[in-house]
Amino acid sequence: MKRRSKLFWILLVSSLIALAGASFYFFFQNRGQQQGWGQRPGGAQNFGGPPQTSSRPRWNGPIPDPPKDRITYYKGLWSGNLVYPEEHSGLKLDLEKYKSWGVNIVNIAPGFEINSKGEVRYPPDFPTNEDLDARVGELATKFYKANIHLTMTVMVHYKEDFSKAGDWAGAHIEIPKEVVGQKGYLDKFNKVVEDMAKIAQKYHVEMFAPMNEPENIFGVKVASSWNQEILPKIRKNYQGKIFYKGDLHKGEGDDLNFKGYGVLGIMPYPAEPLTNIEALRRIIDSNMDKGLAWAKRDGVPEVVVAEHGFKGGNEMWPAENIGIVLEEGSKKLNGVFLSDPLPAVLKTSNGEQIVGEMKRWFLK
Repeated sequence: MKRRSKLFWILLVSSLIALAGASFYFFFQNRGQQQGWGQRPGGAQNFGGPPQTSSRPRWNGPIPDPPKDRITYYKGLWSGNLVYPEEHSGLKLDLEKYKSWGVNIVNIAPGFEINSKGEVRYPPDFPTNEDLDARVGELATKFYKANIHLTMTVMVHYKEDFSKAGDWAGAHIEIPKEVVGQKGYLDKFNKVVEDMAKIAQKYHVEMFAPMNEPENIFGVKVASSWNQEILPKIRKNYQGKIFYKGDLHKGEGDDLNFKGYGVLGIMPYPAEPLTNIEALRRIIDSNMDKGLAWAKRDGVPEVVVAEHGFKGGNEMWPAENIGIVLEEGSKKLNGVFLSDPLPAVLKTSNGEQIVGEMKRWFLK
Protein backbone atom coordinates (compact mmCIF):
# COMPACT_ATOMS: atom_id res chain seq x y z
CA MET A 1 0.00 0.00 0.00
CA LYS A 2 2.85 2.37 0.91
CA ARG A 3 4.57 1.59 -2.39
CA ARG A 4 1.35 2.44 -4.31
CA SER A 5 0.99 5.70 -2.37
CA LYS A 6 4.59 6.62 -3.05
CA LEU A 7 4.20 5.84 -6.76
CA PHE A 8 1.02 7.95 -6.86
CA TRP A 9 2.81 11.01 -5.45
CA ILE A 10 5.75 10.58 -7.83
CA LEU A 11 3.42 10.47 -10.85
CA LEU A 12 1.40 13.46 -9.58
CA VAL A 13 4.46 15.66 -9.03
CA SER A 14 5.91 14.64 -12.44
CA SER A 15 2.63 15.55 -14.14
CA LEU A 16 2.49 18.94 -12.46
CA ILE A 17 6.08 19.75 -13.47
CA ALA A 18 5.35 18.77 -17.08
CA LEU A 19 2.16 20.86 -17.11
CA ALA A 20 3.98 23.90 -15.71
CA GLY A 21 6.74 23.53 -18.29
CA ALA A 22 4.25 23.32 -21.14
CA SER A 23 2.39 26.38 -19.89
CA PHE A 24 5.64 28.35 -19.57
CA TYR A 25 6.65 27.40 -23.13
CA PHE A 26 3.22 28.24 -24.55
CA PHE A 27 3.20 31.64 -22.87
CA PHE A 28 6.54 32.74 -24.28
CA GLN A 29 5.89 31.27 -27.70
CA ASN A 30 2.62 33.16 -28.03
CA ARG A 31 3.04 36.39 -26.14
CA GLY A 32 3.86 38.26 -29.36
CA GLN A 33 0.59 37.14 -30.96
CA GLN A 34 -1.35 38.00 -27.79
CA GLN A 35 0.02 41.54 -27.93
CA GLY A 36 -0.86 41.84 -31.61
CA TRP A 37 2.68 42.06 -32.96
CA GLY A 38 3.15 39.86 -35.97
CA GLN A 39 5.12 40.08 -39.20
CA ARG A 40 6.49 43.15 -40.89
CA PRO A 41 5.10 43.68 -44.41
CA GLY A 42 7.07 41.77 -47.00
CA GLY A 43 7.26 38.51 -45.09
CA ALA A 44 9.78 39.53 -42.43
CA GLN A 45 10.07 37.96 -38.99
CA ASN A 46 7.96 38.06 -35.86
CA PHE A 47 8.96 40.86 -33.52
CA GLY A 48 7.39 39.32 -30.42
CA GLY A 49 6.08 41.75 -27.82
CA PRO A 50 4.84 45.32 -27.60
CA PRO A 51 7.18 48.23 -28.28
CA GLN A 52 7.97 49.53 -24.81
CA THR A 53 11.60 48.46 -24.66
CA SER A 54 14.23 47.12 -27.03
CA SER A 55 16.78 44.42 -26.27
CA ARG A 56 19.08 45.73 -29.01
CA PRO A 57 22.26 47.43 -27.80
CA ARG A 58 22.01 51.12 -28.61
CA TRP A 59 24.74 52.63 -30.81
CA ASN A 60 26.57 55.45 -29.07
CA GLY A 61 29.26 56.72 -31.42
CA PRO A 62 30.26 60.24 -32.46
CA ILE A 63 28.24 62.13 -35.07
CA PRO A 64 29.85 61.24 -38.43
CA ASP A 65 30.95 63.77 -41.04
CA PRO A 66 28.97 63.48 -44.31
CA PRO A 67 30.67 62.41 -47.54
CA LYS A 68 32.85 65.13 -49.03
CA ASP A 69 31.67 64.45 -52.58
CA ARG A 70 28.75 66.67 -53.55
CA ILE A 71 26.00 64.89 -55.49
CA THR A 72 25.40 66.24 -58.98
CA TYR A 73 23.15 63.35 -60.05
CA TYR A 74 21.32 61.02 -57.66
CA LYS A 75 22.25 57.38 -58.32
CA GLY A 76 20.01 56.04 -55.63
CA LEU A 77 18.44 53.01 -54.05
CA TRP A 78 15.06 52.93 -52.32
CA SER A 79 15.87 50.56 -49.47
CA GLY A 80 13.36 51.64 -46.83
CA ASN A 81 13.52 48.51 -44.68
CA LEU A 82 17.30 48.73 -44.40
CA VAL A 83 16.70 50.80 -41.27
CA TYR A 84 15.60 47.57 -39.53
CA PRO A 85 17.90 44.72 -38.44
CA GLU A 86 18.71 42.11 -41.06
CA GLU A 87 16.78 39.39 -39.23
CA HIS A 88 13.61 41.43 -39.69
CA SER A 89 14.17 43.25 -42.98
CA GLY A 90 15.72 40.41 -44.98
CA LEU A 91 18.27 42.97 -46.24
CA LYS A 92 21.98 42.74 -45.56
CA LEU A 93 23.94 45.97 -45.43
CA ASP A 94 26.56 45.41 -48.13
CA LEU A 95 28.28 48.71 -48.83
CA GLU A 96 30.86 47.20 -51.16
CA LYS A 97 28.02 45.88 -53.31
CA TYR A 98 26.38 49.30 -53.44
CA LYS A 99 29.67 50.96 -54.38
CA SER A 100 30.27 48.40 -57.14
CA TRP A 101 26.86 49.32 -58.58
CA GLY A 102 27.74 53.02 -58.62
CA VAL A 103 25.21 54.00 -55.92
CA ASN A 104 25.86 57.37 -54.26
CA ILE A 105 22.73 57.70 -52.07
CA VAL A 106 20.33 55.34 -50.26
CA ASN A 107 16.83 56.09 -48.96
CA ILE A 108 15.92 54.51 -45.59
CA ALA A 109 12.39 54.69 -44.16
CA PRO A 110 11.50 54.26 -40.49
CA GLY A 111 7.84 53.26 -40.21
CA PHE A 112 5.17 54.19 -37.69
CA GLU A 113 1.64 53.03 -37.00
CA ILE A 114 -1.25 55.45 -36.65
CA ASN A 115 -4.70 54.46 -35.41
CA SER A 116 -8.17 55.97 -35.83
CA LYS A 117 -7.57 58.28 -32.83
CA GLY A 118 -4.38 59.73 -34.29
CA GLU A 119 -2.17 57.91 -31.79
CA VAL A 120 1.24 56.97 -33.16
CA ARG A 121 3.37 53.96 -32.31
CA TYR A 122 7.09 53.49 -32.99
CA PRO A 123 8.42 50.26 -34.59
CA PRO A 124 9.20 47.39 -32.18
CA ASP A 125 12.92 47.36 -32.95
CA PHE A 126 13.21 51.06 -32.12
CA PRO A 127 10.40 51.80 -29.65
CA THR A 128 11.60 55.29 -28.67
CA ASN A 129 12.91 58.33 -30.45
CA GLU A 130 16.30 57.76 -28.79
CA ASP A 131 16.48 54.22 -30.19
CA LEU A 132 15.69 55.42 -33.71
CA ASP A 133 18.15 58.31 -33.39
CA ALA A 134 20.90 55.85 -32.50
CA ARG A 135 20.04 53.55 -35.41
CA VAL A 136 20.20 56.38 -37.96
CA GLY A 137 23.52 57.45 -36.46
CA GLU A 138 24.85 53.90 -36.74
CA LEU A 139 23.80 53.66 -40.40
CA ALA A 140 25.07 57.14 -41.25
CA THR A 141 28.49 56.27 -39.83
CA LYS A 142 28.74 53.18 -42.02
CA PHE A 143 27.36 54.79 -45.18
CA TYR A 144 29.46 57.95 -44.93
CA LYS A 145 32.66 55.94 -44.52
CA ALA A 146 31.77 54.34 -47.86
CA ASN A 147 31.15 57.82 -49.36
CA ILE A 148 27.41 57.12 -49.77
CA HIS A 149 24.83 59.73 -48.76
CA LEU A 150 21.52 59.10 -46.97
CA THR A 151 17.94 60.11 -47.61
CA MET A 152 15.28 59.51 -44.96
CA THR A 153 11.56 59.02 -45.60
CA VAL A 154 8.87 58.72 -42.93
CA MET A 155 6.51 55.79 -43.49
CA VAL A 156 3.10 55.61 -41.85
CA HIS A 157 0.80 52.60 -41.69
CA TYR A 158 -2.85 52.82 -40.70
CA LYS A 159 -4.23 50.40 -38.14
CA GLU A 160 -7.71 51.25 -36.87
CA ASP A 161 -7.26 49.85 -33.36
CA PHE A 162 -3.91 49.14 -31.67
CA SER A 163 -5.53 46.77 -29.20
CA LYS A 164 -6.54 44.28 -31.90
CA ALA A 165 -4.17 41.44 -32.68
CA GLY A 166 -2.52 41.47 -36.08
CA ASP A 167 0.59 42.21 -38.04
CA TRP A 168 2.74 45.14 -37.03
CA ALA A 169 2.49 48.11 -39.38
CA GLY A 170 -1.00 47.31 -40.59
CA ALA A 171 -1.27 48.19 -44.26
CA HIS A 172 0.19 50.99 -46.37
CA ILE A 173 -3.27 52.13 -47.48
CA GLU A 174 -5.26 55.33 -47.60
CA ILE A 175 -6.55 56.43 -44.21
CA PRO A 176 -10.37 56.70 -44.35
CA LYS A 177 -11.48 60.24 -45.24
CA GLU A 178 -13.75 60.49 -42.20
CA VAL A 179 -10.74 59.65 -40.01
CA VAL A 180 -7.98 61.78 -41.54
CA GLY A 181 -10.41 64.70 -41.83
CA GLN A 182 -10.90 64.95 -38.05
CA LYS A 183 -9.62 68.18 -36.50
CA GLY A 184 -6.23 67.60 -34.91
CA TYR A 185 -6.01 64.01 -36.16
CA LEU A 186 -2.44 64.43 -37.46
CA ASP A 187 -1.07 66.46 -34.52
CA LYS A 188 0.78 63.54 -32.94
CA PHE A 189 2.08 62.33 -36.28
CA ASN A 190 3.31 65.84 -37.10
CA LYS A 191 5.32 65.78 -33.87
CA VAL A 192 6.93 62.51 -35.00
CA VAL A 193 7.81 64.13 -38.34
CA GLU A 194 9.45 67.02 -36.47
CA ASP A 195 11.47 64.56 -34.38
CA MET A 196 12.57 62.69 -37.51
CA ALA A 197 13.58 66.00 -39.11
CA LYS A 198 15.80 66.71 -36.09
CA ILE A 199 17.48 63.32 -36.53
CA ALA A 200 17.96 64.01 -40.24
CA GLN A 201 19.62 67.34 -39.41
CA LYS A 202 21.80 65.83 -36.70
CA TYR A 203 23.23 63.20 -39.03
CA HIS A 204 23.59 65.37 -42.17
CA VAL A 205 20.93 63.50 -44.16
CA GLU A 206 20.95 64.80 -47.75
CA MET A 207 17.17 64.76 -48.27
CA PHE A 208 14.25 64.34 -45.87
CA ALA A 209 10.76 63.24 -46.94
CA PRO A 210 8.08 63.84 -44.27
CA MET A 211 5.85 61.12 -45.73
CA ASN A 212 5.97 58.35 -48.27
CA GLU A 213 3.36 59.02 -50.97
CA PRO A 214 1.12 61.44 -49.02
CA GLU A 215 -1.45 61.51 -51.83
CA ASN A 216 -1.97 57.76 -51.48
CA ILE A 217 -2.22 57.81 -47.66
CA PHE A 218 -4.20 60.99 -47.02
CA GLY A 219 -5.96 61.41 -50.34
CA VAL A 220 -5.08 64.26 -52.72
CA LYS A 221 -7.14 66.99 -51.01
CA VAL A 222 -5.73 66.47 -47.51
CA ALA A 223 -2.23 65.78 -48.85
CA SER A 224 -2.11 69.08 -50.72
CA SER A 225 -2.87 71.12 -47.60
CA TRP A 226 -0.78 68.95 -45.26
CA ASN A 227 2.22 69.26 -47.61
CA GLN A 228 2.25 72.99 -46.89
CA GLU A 229 1.31 72.85 -43.20
CA ILE A 230 4.20 70.53 -42.36
CA LEU A 231 6.89 72.57 -44.17
CA PRO A 232 7.53 75.24 -41.48
CA LYS A 233 7.61 72.52 -38.80
CA ILE A 234 10.32 70.70 -40.76
CA ARG A 235 12.25 73.84 -41.64
CA LYS A 236 12.57 74.76 -37.95
CA ASN A 237 14.53 71.55 -37.44
CA TYR A 238 16.14 70.62 -40.76
CA GLN A 239 18.21 72.69 -43.19
CA GLY A 240 18.71 70.14 -45.99
CA LYS A 241 16.57 69.38 -49.02
CA ILE A 242 12.92 68.62 -48.26
CA PHE A 243 11.76 65.82 -50.52
CA TYR A 244 8.21 65.18 -51.72
CA LYS A 245 8.40 61.41 -52.26
CA GLY A 246 5.31 60.81 -54.32
CA ASP A 247 3.77 58.20 -56.57
CA LEU A 248 1.88 60.52 -58.95
CA HIS A 249 1.82 58.15 -61.94
CA LYS A 250 -1.91 58.82 -62.42
CA GLY A 251 -1.41 62.57 -62.79
CA GLU A 252 -2.25 63.53 -59.17
CA GLY A 253 0.34 66.31 -59.34
CA ASP A 254 -2.17 68.46 -61.22
CA ASP A 255 -4.03 68.94 -57.92
CA LEU A 256 -1.12 69.01 -55.45
CA ASN A 257 0.95 71.92 -54.18
CA PHE A 258 4.72 71.30 -54.11
CA LYS A 259 5.80 74.87 -53.32
CA GLY A 260 8.63 75.01 -50.80
CA TYR A 261 10.02 71.56 -51.57
CA GLY A 262 13.58 71.11 -52.77
CA VAL A 263 13.09 67.82 -54.61
CA LEU A 264 10.01 66.31 -56.28
CA GLY A 265 9.92 62.51 -56.49
CA ILE A 266 7.73 60.80 -59.10
CA MET A 267 7.06 57.26 -60.28
CA PRO A 268 6.88 57.35 -64.08
CA TYR A 269 5.51 53.89 -64.82
CA PRO A 270 2.15 53.63 -66.63
CA ALA A 271 -1.13 53.18 -64.78
CA GLU A 272 -1.61 49.87 -66.62
CA PRO A 273 1.16 47.34 -67.43
CA LEU A 274 2.48 47.48 -71.00
CA THR A 275 4.38 44.83 -72.93
CA ASN A 276 5.19 47.01 -75.94
CA ILE A 277 8.58 48.51 -75.11
CA GLU A 278 8.28 51.58 -77.34
CA ALA A 279 4.83 52.40 -75.96
CA LEU A 280 6.26 51.98 -72.47
CA ARG A 281 9.12 54.34 -73.28
CA ARG A 282 6.68 57.00 -74.55
CA ILE A 283 4.58 56.86 -71.38
CA ILE A 284 7.60 56.92 -69.07
CA ASP A 285 8.95 59.88 -71.04
CA SER A 286 5.57 61.65 -70.87
CA ASN A 287 5.22 61.07 -67.12
CA MET A 288 8.70 62.49 -66.53
CA ASP A 289 7.69 65.57 -68.52
CA LYS A 290 4.62 65.96 -66.28
CA GLY A 291 6.83 65.84 -63.20
CA LEU A 292 9.10 68.49 -64.67
CA ALA A 293 6.07 70.68 -65.45
CA TRP A 294 4.74 70.40 -61.87
CA ALA A 295 8.17 71.28 -60.52
CA LYS A 296 8.44 74.32 -62.80
CA ARG A 297 4.92 75.43 -61.84
CA ASP A 298 5.72 75.32 -58.10
CA GLY A 299 9.39 76.32 -58.19
CA VAL A 300 10.87 72.96 -57.16
CA PRO A 301 14.55 72.89 -58.23
CA GLU A 302 15.02 69.13 -58.70
CA VAL A 303 13.00 66.15 -59.96
CA VAL A 304 13.91 62.48 -59.44
CA VAL A 305 12.39 59.05 -59.91
CA ALA A 306 11.47 58.39 -56.29
CA GLU A 307 11.24 54.62 -56.61
CA HIS A 308 11.12 52.11 -59.42
CA GLY A 309 11.57 48.37 -59.78
CA PHE A 310 9.22 46.25 -57.69
CA LYS A 311 6.03 44.86 -59.21
CA GLY A 312 4.95 43.37 -55.89
CA GLY A 313 6.20 40.85 -53.37
CA ASN A 314 9.73 39.84 -54.34
CA GLU A 315 9.17 40.29 -58.07
CA MET A 316 10.79 43.10 -60.05
CA TRP A 317 10.03 44.57 -63.45
CA PRO A 318 12.10 43.19 -66.37
CA ALA A 319 15.59 44.64 -66.66
CA GLU A 320 14.68 46.21 -70.02
CA ASN A 321 11.91 48.21 -68.34
CA ILE A 322 14.28 49.39 -65.61
CA GLY A 323 16.89 50.26 -68.22
CA ILE A 324 14.43 52.60 -69.95
CA VAL A 325 13.76 54.47 -66.68
CA LEU A 326 17.49 54.80 -66.05
CA GLU A 327 18.14 55.98 -69.60
CA GLU A 328 15.31 58.52 -69.78
CA GLY A 329 16.03 59.70 -66.25
CA SER A 330 19.64 60.40 -67.16
CA LYS A 331 18.44 62.63 -70.02
CA LYS A 332 15.69 64.56 -68.25
CA LEU A 333 15.88 64.39 -64.45
CA ASN A 334 18.23 64.97 -61.53
CA GLY A 335 18.42 61.33 -60.54
CA VAL A 336 16.80 57.93 -60.18
CA PHE A 337 16.15 55.79 -57.10
CA LEU A 338 15.72 52.11 -57.92
CA SER A 339 14.20 49.55 -55.56
CA ASP A 340 17.00 47.69 -53.80
CA PRO A 341 16.84 44.14 -55.26
CA LEU A 342 16.26 41.52 -52.57
CA PRO A 343 18.73 38.60 -52.33
CA ALA A 344 16.19 36.26 -53.97
CA VAL A 345 15.95 38.60 -56.98
CA LEU A 346 19.72 38.86 -57.36
CA LYS A 347 19.91 35.09 -57.81
CA THR A 348 17.72 35.23 -60.93
CA SER A 349 18.78 36.04 -64.49
CA ASN A 350 16.55 39.13 -64.40
CA GLY A 351 18.27 40.24 -61.21
CA GLU A 352 21.69 39.90 -62.84
CA GLN A 353 20.49 41.95 -65.82
CA ILE A 354 19.07 44.64 -63.50
CA VAL A 355 22.45 44.95 -61.82
CA GLY A 356 23.99 45.22 -65.28
CA GLU A 357 21.64 48.11 -66.14
CA MET A 358 22.46 49.86 -62.88
CA LYS A 359 26.18 49.62 -63.52
CA ARG A 360 25.69 50.77 -67.10
CA TRP A 361 24.03 54.04 -66.02
CA PHE A 362 25.26 54.61 -62.45
CA LEU A 363 28.95 54.04 -63.18
CA LYS A 364 28.99 56.61 -65.99
